[in-house]
Amino acid sequence: MNAVISQWVGKREHQEDAYMVRHYPAGTLAVVCDGMGGHQFGALASKTAVNAFVEAFEAEPDGSISLRLQEALEAANDAVGDAFATAGAFGGTTLLATYVGGGVLWWISVGDSPLYLWRHSRLIRLNEDHSLRSVYMQYVHAGNLTFEEALSMGHSLRSAVTGDNMELIDAPMTPYPLLPGDRILLATDGSDDLLYTPVLTDTVKHIFEERNGNLAARVVEACRALESPYADNVTVIGMDWDA
Repeated sequence: MNAVISQWVGKREHQEDAYMVRHYPAGTLAVVCDGMGGHQFGALASKTAVNAFVEAFEAEPDGSISLRLQEALEAANDAVGDAFATAGAFGGTTLLATYVGGGVLWWISVGDSPLYLWRHSRLIRLNEDHSLRSVYMQYVHAGNLTFEEALSMGHSLRSAVTGDNMELIDAPMTPYPLLPGDRILLATDGSDDLLYTPVLTDTVKHIFEERNGNLAARVVEACRALESPYADNVTVIGMDWDA
């Protein structure tokens, strides 16, 4: 499986996202982290988590995918805690990892970095949103808030990889079956202005429907085209399942 990757620093001075993609005979692992704690410590957290996660995942090649992902997350959390203890500081990162192989998709995530599936002209978020935004959206569905009001209230994280106990972890015990033509997108929340909307724009639909070119680069370019003065770092990994 091919994976395409694109990043943009947004209107920030530094890139605090980190990622890695690894191809194996039986499948593909992709990891995206969005660091927190200022430019120095956010980058430290995300890079530390990505490296530790992949190293731990590869250390147990014969285990089940579900168990390997869980153990890799624990290793990443421990590594981030050790890194900040050494630095005498505090910070953290979101973490989203997927493994695609054998016609199924596994994932594990902490935080708000979204995992999307494009299928039959629909963009579906697969993983949980561990931010307060998901709580506010319950009020939207109940008719007590508008979508715009919910977004304006921010989305502070309820769970993150910091070295401490991770309050919320999304790790399904069974994999998600894939269909030919499915498009998988891992991203950081810098993509939210484009993708986290009640109704997708024609521009976004065209990006996913157009099969030629680099999906990740097109998503990032569309984020840039919004010209938001508050644009966050954005990282996108795109994969197509065509088996």
